[in-house]
Amino acid sequence: MTPGEILRTALEKEIEARDFYGDLANRCSVDFLKEMLIMLQNEEGKHIAIIRKMLAKLNSGQSPT
Repeated sequence: MTPGEILRTALEKEIEARDFYGDLANRCSVDFLKEMLIMLQNEEGKHIAIIRKMLAKLNSGQSPT
């Protein structure tokens, strides 16, 4: 796999995880568990932002690190 393919695959997985946690949080009625799921959803959102920045660097020819 190329670096771009790796990052795009990672991005897909992070988006799936974010949506998964968000869906569970929306259906959860236990407050402390819902809070944890929202926290996990937010963490996945941070990962998405990081990967998107890395992809942008890669696409501009810069080193992604």
